[in-house]
Amino acid sequence: MEDRQVDLDGIPEQFIKENGYEFLLDDEYIVPEGIVLKPSEIDAAINAQNEIYAIFKEELTAMVKADDFAFLNLPDKMIELIKYSFNEKDMHILGRFDFAGGVEDLPLKLLEYNADTPTMLPESSVIQDAFTKHYSEPYQLNSLRRHLEVAFNRLSISSRDRHPSLLATSLGHEEDVANAELVMQIAAEEGFEVAYADLPDIDFSTDEGIFVEAENGESAQYDYLYKLIPWEFICFDEPELLDILHNLILSGRVYVMNPAYTLVYQSKVFLDHVSRKYDLPYFLDSSRDPSDFRGKKYVEKVSFGRLGENIKIYDEQGNVIEENDGDFGHFEKVYQEFAELYKDSYGEYYQLGMYNVNGVASAISFRRGEKLILDDDCQFIPHFESTKL
Repeated sequence: MEDRQVDLDGIPEQFIKENGYEFLLDDEYIVPEGIVLKPSEIDAAINAQNEIYAIFKEELTAMVKADDFAFLNLPDKMIELIKYSFNEKDMHILGRFDFAGGVEDLPLKLLEYNADTPTMLPESSVIQDAFTKHYSEPYQLNSLRRHLEVAFNRLSISSRDRHPSLLATSLGHEEDVANAELVMQIAAEEGFEVAYADLPDIDFSTDEGIFVEAENGESAQYDYLYKLIPWEFICFDEPELLDILHNLILSGRVYVMNPAYTLVYQSKVFLDHVSRKYDLPYFLDSSRDPSDFRGKKYVEKVSFGRLGENIKIYDEQGNVIEENDGDFGHFEKVYQEFAELYKDSYGEYYQLGMYNVNGVASAISFRRGEKLILDDDCQFIPHFESTKL
């Protein structure tokens, strides 16, 4: 198997610092190395995301029509929000499919879909683009920023009774704030008034909307909310906030991105459901019963895990060969066939991420790590298309 890792002549360090992303330079997260893909491999990743997204949407359409949500074990008000936001065709602004394989002869296999609160936006869009100056073949699949511009332009034009005012929020982690600010910047370019506030600083009024204290001391109202707060966190840890958002969304006072129905796509219980219902080569064998994988290598995950936490990998004899603890162990367990990640000659593993904006394939980026479970210790690796392979 040909090694696809390439050395670059530098990193866009000055660009990173000037744009406020200096924290990404810590711990060798960004390094002067990349991975090279064939045009056919990029095309295959686009086709995979298109087919998978179409099936996800098809299945959710059937679930809404049949009111079949019991297997997801969600609160009633969350289910109402899911059905409402899907029927209203609220825009799925941004998601990211994570794949194993996709390089050389390793088949693309879907690991999960970060449909609700995908991050790594600065590095996957503007920083990855800046890397093209450091390699001789500069083409990348990277239309993430342009597609987001189109999406927010459409939202602005179709705002109807809503004022194009966008409030972005997170729990205040540096990376989340940086991701939110990039989205705000794009929205502002498309005519939105924008602001940022940590979640505790927002005034959620059940009858009126969402408000934040402005610099002049007055309260400013916003009609759009871009949140890096997971829907499952709102569902299970902040039921009062779920009640308020339920009222505000159904009354048309607030438009939330990503919409509530993305929680279904995010769920690995849903992924288990579609992988057994639809015959698609990108789906791994999946089950709620680990005994279905007796004699096979498999992975234990939780329905709403994040950051590589609460994952166990078992060998063919049922022994744990790698695991990560975490904060999500209370969620339901799902078991998935083990899939091979691309591994370079230095023994490091690569995971392909495919971003989509409003369902359209928009950018590829890679994470790389020394372990099979890629977590916060992994590196960001830019990709390049080469016609010489």
